[in-house]
Amino acid sequence: MTEQKGSLRQIISERMDILLALSAAALRKGDEKYAKRYIYLAKKLSTRYNCRFTKSQRALFCKGCGMPALIGKNTTVRLRKRSKSAEYACACGRVRRFKY
Repeated sequence: MTEQKGSLRQIISERMDILLALSAAALRKGDEKYAKRYIYLAKKLSTRYNCRFTKSQRALFCKGCGMPALIGKNTTVRLRKRSKSAEYACACGRVRRFKY
């Protein structure tokens, strides 16, 4: 039973990776509707099968608006020397901070 559950989670994780890549490609083409839809489907898979996003996967989309975070397209990056953090500001106004 545990082997089957582990393989299912691996398949779901791969599908989530594919959906995140498709969302970034759709946003590059300028189709925001499909980009949001792919992120929505990846989140739905995550909740349905209890498979968490990895840290690198979580950095690929905005939790506020559900859009893929593409630097230069809809996300700006600022480096703060004093706090030694990088700020990723989405077009919706949400800011994420990561230590470096």
